[in-house]
Amino acid sequence: MFTRAALPQNDLRLGAQIRDAWNQASKLKLPDTYKRSQSIIVSGMGGSTLGAHVLQTVFRDELKKPFHISNDYGLPGYANRDSLVLLCSYSGTTEETISAAKEAKKRKARMVVVTTGGELAAWAKEQRVPTLLLDVAENPSQQPRMAIGYMCISLAGILHTGKFLNFTDRQIRALATHADQQDPDQATELAKHLQHKLILPIAAEHLVGAAHVFNNQVNENAKQLSILQAIPEIDHHFLEGLSFPHAIKKHLIAVLFNSKHYHPRNQARMKLTASLMEKKGIRSITVNILGKNRLEEAWTCIALGAGTSLALANTYRIDPWPVPMVTEFKELMAKF
Repeated sequence: MFTRAALPQNDLRLGAQIRDAWNQASKLKLPDTYKRSQSIIVSGMGGSTLGAHVLQTVFRDELKKPFHISNDYGLPGYANRDSLVLLCSYSGTTEETISAAKEAKKRKARMVVVTTGGELAAWAKEQRVPTLLLDVAENPSQQPRMAIGYMCISLAGILHTGKFLNFTDRQIRALATHADQQDPDQATELAKHLQHKLILPIAAEHLVGAAHVFNNQVNENAKQLSILQAIPEIDHHFLEGLSFPHAIKKHLIAVLFNSKHYHPRNQARMKLTASLMEKKGIRSITVNILGKNRLEEAWTCIALGAGTSLALANTYRIDPWPVPMVTEFKELMAKF
């Protein structure tokens, strides 16, 4: 059992977060000049940019402007006054994002801050930067990684307002309903196979961002190693590395997220990759991700990952919310 109050697997509140984030984002006003931005840069770390990863891969065909996720203190060299920089920090205290915000100011970039408060919110107010100050009532864990509905749909709302992507209220309502309808038992069953294993989540195309969320939440909630891989890239090098060391093979398990929306060649790659891994003595599980479209499939994967990470934490009898290693690292960094 969790050592203190935790979010049940069947109460992830993903649908509620999607609805609430859309309502909040729709109230944010942006200058008309923002619509003329020639590139989009999302700056943030960890759970604060999980939503950006989802949008980047789901809408890779629809996004007509370069879309870059910057997990660092600075910004890409091309960032300038024609760039839209979305500064995402759930806590508002992330030192890398605050640094990037100041860099964006120097370069006279168009900026939007997405946060719940902290130093970043205070800086944005002082600099008169448009800010989406999120009320995250539907995230009782207060952990950024579990606010995926807020961090994804708030960015979707900003991109919609800026005319970079197009969403409808009906589409968002349908997505929220879809997220609420996911079966927690599937996550419980998947977790049984993943206990005490080094997990290799494998996805392609529009599901890579959702698999990134899965990877993050397993790391942080279950305190378990998970190393994300993407098809077709891994078939050009990763497979060759499965021979050594011999001792690690029994500890590995691959989870392949398959989709009927993948390119036919990538669907074939999924099957062949699983087959060759099994041939090398590495167990694999293929999960067929369902949904009416790519966006719904991404949220099927997200719900599965969130539930699985909490089920694993429950199995290990640990509290999923504290992140002692990350906290210790931040405390040590503060001394430099």
